[in-house]
Amino acid sequence: MARASMSWDTLGPFLIWQFLIPWAAVWAQTILYSIFIRAGDPKPQPGSVRFVKHRRQILIAIYAAYFAFTIYEVDFNLQRSSNAYNDLGVPIDVDETSLNSRFRKLTIRFHPDKIAAGIDREAANAYYIHLKHARDVILDPAKRFAYDRFGPDIFAQCQSCVTVKDYVDSALLSALTSYGVLLVFLVGANALGFLKDGSYWRYLGLLAVAAFEVRTAMRPDHPSILSKYLNPLVASLNLRPAYLPFQVIAIAKKASISAAQFLALLMPLYRLDPERPNQPTDDTEATQHQQIDRLSAFVGECHKDASRLLELESTPFRDNEKAKGELRDALKKYMVQNVLHQEKDVRNAIGQSIARRRTGVPHGAQGTK
Repeated sequence: MARASMSWDTLGPFLIWQFLIPWAAVWAQTILYSIFIRAGDPKPQPGSVRFVKHRRQILIAIYAAYFAFTIYEVDFNLQRSSNAYNDLGVPIDVDETSLNSRFRKLTIRFHPDKIAAGIDREAANAYYIHLKHARDVILDPAKRFAYDRFGPDIFAQCQSCVTVKDYVDSALLSALTSYGVLLVFLVGANALGFLKDGSYWRYLGLLAVAAFEVRTAMRPDHPSILSKYLNPLVASLNLRPAYLPFQVIAIAKKASISAAQFLALLMPLYRLDPERPNQPTDDTEATQHQQIDRLSAFVGECHKDASRLLELESTPFRDNEKAKGELRDALKKYMVQNVLHQEKDVRNAIGQSIARRRTGVPHGAQGTK
């Protein structure tokens, strides 16, 4: 049962991120168009700029909402699950005297010999044993250290552990194995061409969570973000009981996984064409020589056409050399300014030449031409 639950916890969010949310965005866009666009008015057609913009905005809104829900869900499950401090009704910084005083009050209420008639004695005995086990964990410095940082699962994971070092070594070995397997999977997927979008943020999130978990496991105090900021905030607002380090680590892991999914799905939405990414420009030396050769050939052809045109137009002035020269100069100027400059290759060559001459020139001396 636990294995099936773990599988669904891993597979379910993936299916929601990858398939359910895009499907929901299609229906949401259709419904919103039917509400906000009056009957008879044209609706944005699929593939148009407005349609793509609206689809992107809807997807981002749904992704953000589900991201917030995943954080709320893991926090809600942590509150609902058993917690030694909450079960005993004591704060996370309780001392031994206060704990024993509180346990004596609970003994009066829940000890099997003191319960009222008609109460299930087996259930009452099991609950009292649970409370006693919680008290013993908090009273034992090594177990309390391990419980605060690694949660109740650490006792099943390391049944032979006695000292703080034993618990830390066991927890670090387990964390190293988990993060190592995840890192190998990400590197392998990137090498095969998968999970490219948001890969930097995946590695950054993995490193941040791993560093936070290692820091929490190896320091005698709780993280500063927990003791100085988060717990005072939830206490002042009376939102929920104070967080333990293992609870914050669980939330951070879930948040990093969801954030990586969010960013990986968000990046393709801002590409000009996700199906055909922009190709790098070919600006090699051989390509430049080919362009120059084509430009030279084009200029030569234009020169021949201009010469033939000059000969044809200057026929009536064959006997007047002065008029013939003036006509040729005027026609050459016209050809250069109104024909040659309109060609794409010529304009590109002129623009590149001007750009090179402007390189390194002070801003005030660059001019506009």
